[in-house]
Amino acid sequence: MKMTFKIMEIVNIVALLFLLAGAYGIAITGTLQILAAVLFLILFPKNKWIYVYFGMVICFFLIWDGELLNWLFLIPISLIFFLTFIIYNQKKKLQHSQFY
Repeated sequence: MKMTFKIMEIVNIVALLFLLAGAYGIAITGTLQILAAVLFLILFPKNKWIYVYFGMVICFFLIWDGELLNWLFLIPISLIFFLTFIIYNQKKKLQHSQFY
């Protein structure tokens, strides 16, 4: 589990770095973030926030009209930071529980 969690963190960091590539980077970032979210779901299936994340991803794709740059791209950018929050919040919980 520890190795998979580390892989998930690395995938998330690489995904964040692809944001520097602009519009094309957002697509790569999204793909890597979905991969990290699936790994997270496998490790922590009882975490409620990951289901909220996937629900928001599905909603985005249901309402997205195919345009590359419009106001809807605030949603994927928000999802990037939301998934990062979920991952590091879980990591903090794991570290906390190891001390007690």
